Amino acid sequence: MKYYNFKERSYTSGPHLIGLLLIVAGLVSTVSPVFIEGSSSLEKAMWVGAGAITLGLVIVLSYNGTLIDFDRNRVKEYSSIMGYKAGKWVTLPNITKVAVISVRQKAANTPNGISPTWSGTVTEHKVFLYAAKPTPHLLFGFSNRERALQTAKLLAANLDAACELPNQ
Repeated sequence: MKYYNFKERSYTSGPHLIGLLLIVAGLVSTVSPVFIEGSSSLEKAMWVGAGAITLGLVIVLSYNGTLIDFDRNRVKEYSSIMGYKAGKWVTLPNITKVAVISVRQKAANTPNGISPTWSGTVTEHKVFLYAAKPTPHLLFGFSNRERALQTAKLLAANLDAACELPNQ
């Protein structure tokens, strides 16, 4: 494996949810003249639908992430817009340890008029990459424990680092 690509995005909240809703609204707008008779023209509905779908796709296909190049021992934190990744490569220090820590915390979704408002206890599984300093150099957060453990093992193997996994 030459690269590890960590993408920070969630389709169930925030801007990605708005992007998905725009795509659905665009599709409804595009097909609505077939089912609803009214004063709007087919051309107008198509333009509105195409605009909403395009804007939705731009939002859904935009995210932040981290790319690790194992062969050249470098890392790039990037912003991706429609597949183009903008960021600078920097040398990755010698990673000596990869650790997984599970954190339970109270979380609440901020009411924004689109996402449902909820609160409760959430467990997040964090993968830390440590260099010579006691503070982690990189951090990746996962909601799925198994995915966090797989990622930690993969990174430790490719970076020749020790791997600390939590007790079952």
